[in-house]
Amino acid sequence: DSGVRGPVVVVHGPNGAPGRTLIAVTLAAMRARQSPTVLVDVDPQAGSVAQTLGVLDEVSGLLAAARLANTGGLDPEAFAGCRRRINGQLYVLTGLPRADRWMEIRPGAVARIIELSRCVGDVVIDSGFSLEDDTDLARASGRNQATIDAIANADRIVLVGSAEPVGLSRLTRSLVSVNEATSLPVHVVVNRMRDSLGWRQRDIQDLILTYAEPASIDFVPLDLNNVDKSLVSGQSLVELGNSSIIKALEPLVTRIFRD
Repeated sequence: DSGVRGPVVVVHGPNGAPGRTLIAVTLAAMRARQSPTVLVDVDPQAGSVAQTLGVLDEVSGLLAAARLANTGGLDPEAFAGCRRRINGQLYVLTGLPRADRWMEIRPGAVARIIELSRCVGDVVIDSGFSLEDDTDLARASGRNQATIDAIANADRIVLVGSAEPVGLSRLTRSLVSVNEATSLPVHVVVNRMRDSLGWRQRDIQDLILTYAEPASIDFVPLDLNNVDKSLVSGQSLVELGNSSIIKALEPLVTRIFRD
């Protein structure tokens, strides 16, 4: 435990694979160039941080930490054994190996994991897409509880949506839902922006502002060539070093991690 208390940035977004994991991994890797950073995958439906970074171990860091938290045994030393150092100052807590394992994440586990992650450094959380309370009488929490708890323990929200019509529709609905769930600043990332869509950044910005006024709006270009290289090699875009996505996200990194 270094005594450092880093900010907690939750990367959220609607269903339909808008690029939450890509943005979460890239933000964490960018921040890790300056400061120790813990990337936590709490997505209860489709966690994919491990696959994105080429971590092929069967052991889930999230499940290991949750089991310890469930029994009161998750302390800084135990947490160090759950997270994996990727390179430099980037640490990862890998997510669920299968979607049906969400029931092992009991109430309070995510909050404890975030608390200990903050002691290591800055925290980036890749969350699920739904904030709906799906608790039933048979359980103290539902599948979406990990995402809800992540938002509840966040300092800032990064909301990712894709730039095509369906993606923007889902993004605006998600923005309304997040604003209803929290008063935290929400930083919108419009992902996969491209000229072939036929509209300008200003058009999309005006659309978003008719629903809510986020803290910021950033546009990230479609860069299939480098994203494919990243996924195939199991390296972050930061390690590859030449993606336009990195340049597009630099202002956001400065914004969300400033003191």
